[in-house]
Amino acid sequence: MAIRFRDKVVVFKLWKILAVLVLAPIFVLWGLVVHQLDEIVSLTRSEVITDAAGTRKWYGTFTNTDDIPYTEVAIEVVFLDGDNEVVSRIKKEVETLQASEGLSLESVLPEEAVKLRVQTVRWRNEHTSVFLGPFRKPWEFGYLMSRP
Repeated sequence: MAIRFRDKVVVFKLWKILAVLVLAPIFVLWGLVVHQLDEIVSLTRSEVITDAAGTRKWYGTFTNTDDIPYTEVAIEVVFLDGDNEVVSRIKKEVETLQASEGLSLESVLPEEAVKLRVQTVRWRNEHTSVFLGPFRKPWEFGYLMSRP
């Protein structure tokens, strides 16, 4: 395919045009999948530790996985029993969460707590204000919760 502009000829190869038409939508969809709102400030640590006295503590970290800072970040996590009833909760807010920075939470767990659910995640940036939650599926603590 050739296009003439006065004395110059520009030649386009058909395969290059077709490659751009096929690859462009793939890259756009990939970007949409990778940067979903519920994965920008996400739970990157969830750990239950039992001390010598038998007290169980949960330690969690929510990390800003984006490359820009977020403001007015607020996280609420609820702890559930075997019937998915709330037995405890923890909430933490910070004014700014820098890129790749983590927001650490810790809570003493009631004896009946066996699962956690991220109840709410809130953050802002210069373009967007996001409020997510409650998330439907609770996460089980698994074998970390077993008693000796």
